[in-house]
Amino acid sequence: MKKYILVLFGFMIISACNKSTNYQNVEIMGPSMEPTYKEGQIVKVETDYYTQHEIKRNDLVYFHMDPKNIKYVKRVVGLPNEKIEVMKDKILINDVQIVLPVAMVDNPNVGEYTIGADQYFVIGDNYSNSLDSRSFGTISKEQILGKIIE
Repeated sequence: MKKYILVLFGFMIISACNKSTNYQNVEIMGPSMEPTYKEGQIVKVETDYYTQHEIKRNDLVYFHMDPKNIKYVKRVVGLPNEKIEVMKDKILINDVQIVLPVAMVDNPNVGEYTIGADQYFVIGDNYSNSLDSRSFGTISKEQILGKIIE
């Protein structure tokens, strides 16, 4: 009996130490994330990533839009309480240019935005062909379903 209890206790400790990770495969719909991801490409989303990590600039996130529950993959560019200025060939955060993984060239969607508390500004890597925060506004942490990990 004592041996059984020790074995059971050992399994409980191992289970508690193992991180429960959930993954979901998602198909990229449309060209908005090119050249990073092509239309039809399957990416892996870690759905519980943000329960243990903060959302960071340049994270690729999978999120839904209410009320239609349409889901998107976009890049986080702006964080809570920042001022963002999207220009023809660059993005400024609080008047400082940020480095983007994909060069911004001849972007037609320009404007200035102030990001609220607990809000995020997301943008597609195909800047001239993306429905993103420049169109539908910022998203909340509650709308983010996970982080793209591959």
